[in-house]
Amino acid sequence: MSSFFRSPGNKAAEPELPPAKRISTPAGQRLSVILENGDNPPKKSRETHRVSLRKSVLAGLGEAPRESLEDQSHNSSGYSYSVWSEASGEKLNNLRDHKQITKRGGWKRLALIIAALLIIVVATVVGVVVGLKKGSSNKNKAAASTQSGIAAVASASASHASAVITPGAVPTATPSNFPIGSYSMVTFLDTVQTNCTANPSTWTCYPYIEYNTDANKAMAIFNLIISSPSSGKFQISSTTNPFSISFSNVPLDLLDSGLDTERYRFQITQTKPVSPSSALTSDNSAAECFYNSTNLDAYLYTKMAKSYPDPSQNQQSGNPTFPVWPFAVRLEQIVGGGQDVPNCWKLDNGGGLGQQITEGLAPQDQGQLCSCLYKNWRTPGTY
Repeated sequence: MSSFFRSPGNKAAEPELPPAKRISTPAGQRLSVILENGDNPPKKSRETHRVSLRKSVLAGLGEAPRESLEDQSHNSSGYSYSVWSEASGEKLNNLRDHKQITKRGGWKRLALIIAALLIIVVATVVGVVVGLKKGSSNKNKAAASTQSGIAAVASASASHASAVITPGAVPTATPSNFPIGSYSMVTFLDTVQTNCTANPSTWTCYPYIEYNTDANKAMAIFNLIISSPSSGKFQISSTTNPFSISFSNVPLDLLDSGLDTERYRFQITQTKPVSPSSALTSDNSAAECFYNSTNLDAYLYTKMAKSYPDPSQNQQSGNPTFPVWPFAVRLEQIVGGGQDVPNCWKLDNGGGLGQQITEGLAPQDQGQLCSCLYKNWRTPGTY
């Protein structure tokens, strides 16, 4: 014992260590290699060793990347060992005899890890396949939706077209040379006022039935001709009609140019003849009444849409003589009360005027009006 505590001045030859024994077992071979590559290999915790072993085992399931093997071969200990580096028979024995695998359910844990990997792979493959199917299904649905949308748009366009194109009428579009031409103004009798006369039967409006009573029977068609005597100037004339309204070459005035309410207006004053709807005398004589100074105010719109006749409401076109005016129309006959409003006369056997009728025709105030309003749209207008 005293030889191990000698002072530095008394150096003695250090005892020689016996040569290292070679162990013939596989574990012995590994230990020998470790001892030869480093005097004191660093101790690793059990957990670290277990993780390293798992990585080696998992790496053995497939070819390890070359970079990882080279990195391991240049670690601090200068040694790396893989359980798959020995002969094929010896590799399986090493893995089977490894303490970390044989103890505490190592094989079961390895089997669970492999099973988990297989489940992940299968799930990934299934997910990809399902995703592709869903993608294809979504594309098919999108295509079907697009086709459905196109069909819906086409159906809506056809429905709109049927609403503005009526049998025997032109579509709502500006014709060539507009507004020059011959047009049929297809309207309906909207309202009737009889306040200018003491006897309502002396004021009538063709066709004698209002829209709210019967939309088809309320139709009234004005046939008018528009011409241009000079550049930028237009005039209008009537044709034969059941309204007993006759005029020729009346100037057209353009109002609200460029606006949505742009319209042509004309106005005439005339005498309106009326055949009373009931007898005016006690002997039931035929009679004829005349309303002097009756005004005809007409507005022919150039942008505002019309809505009559409407085929969706079973409204007939009326078989117009000329192309239909493609926009909104408003025409009104109107007269105020006063003396000799109206003038009514008995008719003789030959149809000529006989005795004047005054019974039951007391004059009304000038502010009391008689009117016939015709339109081709249902929304009440302000013009």
